[in-house]
Amino acid sequence: MNPTESGSQKDGASIKRLASSTRQVLKEPILKALLDQSVLTTVQLETLLIDLVVEGEYGDHVPYDDKATFRSRSGSRKSGVTRGSFNRTLRQARRNVTRCFYTMLLLAYLGLFDLTLFRPFEEIASRIGDYRRVREVLSGKKTLSKEDMESYRLVEETILSALEELTSSMALKSELSRRKPMTERG
Repeated sequence: MNPTESGSQKDGASIKRLASSTRQVLKEPILKALLDQSVLTTVQLETLLIDLVVEGEYGDHVPYDDKATFRSRSGSRKSGVTRGSFNRTLRQARRNVTRCFYTMLLLAYLGLFDLTLFRPFEEIASRIGDYRRVREVLSGKKTLSKEDMESYRLVEETILSALEELTSSMALKSELSRRKPMTERG
């Protein structure tokens, strides 16, 4: 089915809006900070989001030819890539996400999740959940007050600061290693 057919359940304009909003999400400061430290590239994340969000929104399969037309091109204002390019990038993104899952399962197998090492990750995950809920509420308002904007920015800055601290070289060290003098650290 062609996504630009008018009157179809998968209206081309609404799919384009969905793809455009996916690209907007990629510009959010917290998402950028998370993506910078992830194993996914921007293109892989965009491709994965288009694949999951478009079908999730319509509850029906959207052909990859159609999905490929909504992905942005690097260095171009035009959108759309070949189906082969879309599928290759999607395969890479899925492989990287799967590897992350296996890494987390490996750490669990080794018993490392029991350590306090992961508490900061849990705390930030909780803050991000709160941030998303606030963003949802604010997106429903026609106009935002100065207090709304300030509150939103403060939460965003707090999360970005916590992420920066979390990604420091000390984040994945034990408490004892953190207490050692600088000359002894590896």
